[in-house]
Amino acid sequence: MAMELLTAPGFEAPGLIHAFTTRTGGVSEGPYASLNLSWSRGDDKARVEENRQRVSSAMGGAQLVFLNQVHGAVVHRVERKPEGAWSAGEGDALITSTPGLALCAQTADCTPVLLHDPVNRAIAAIHAGWRGVIAQVIPAAIRAMSAAYGTRAGDLRAAIGPAVSRPNYRVGPEVLAQFEAMFGGLDEGLAGVRDAEGGAGLDVSEACARQLVAAGLAPGAISRLALCTFAEEDRFFSCRRAARDGHAGAFGGQCAIIALR
Repeated sequence: MAMELLTAPGFEAPGLIHAFTTRTGGVSEGPYASLNLSWSRGDDKARVEENRQRVSSAMGGAQLVFLNQVHGAVVHRVERKPEGAWSAGEGDALITSTPGLALCAQTADCTPVLLHDPVNRAIAAIHAGWRGVIAQVIPAAIRAMSAAYGTRAGDLRAAIGPAVSRPNYRVGPEVLAQFEAMFGGLDEGLAGVRDAEGGAGLDVSEACARQLVAAGLAPGAISRLALCTFAEEDRFFSCRRAARDGHAGAFGGQCAIIALR
């Protein structure tokens, strides 16, 4: 199948390239079929390398930059491609003002967030799972852009990409308690009805949107591609679905990618 690159409605802008990859158009096989962009879960590295090169070509030759993601709030500023490597280090957000560098946030159910500062011509790619939301990786990235480029949150535009949806993402009471503390309660937009064990479905993407607004973004400046990585099996990789299907730990990853032309 041909490569399918998705874009967020309303996020396009002059001088900006962005995409959310899907699982089609690559060379990986088995649970990684086919456009797996992740090194870390057992796929053949030569195949991952080929997949990454294909995505780079599809994005006009932009140089892809990744992180070794750890579900935290460390932000890396990159102004040149890391020497001899794909990764800029360990962390969960990348920022740059250098044209031609394509910042990548890898996901397989977590929420990818892209930021664009059209005034100062700067961008960010953020990996935000539930732990990243609690660690406040999104506000950390905005602060880093402000310090590095003079970014004002009110000028930012954001795109939230495909992630696991609330009906397919039950978490336990210990996770819900952390979100309840952070957001001052759990309304029906964030969490579903609690089950007998105290767990419920959680909408991490909605939590990301609320963090963006709390940081100073206008609600109308946030685009959301509301597609579920768990439900759309032919289109996306999913950590939770891999566990359901008996191969936990062996699954591919897609990416949210952003670059300045």
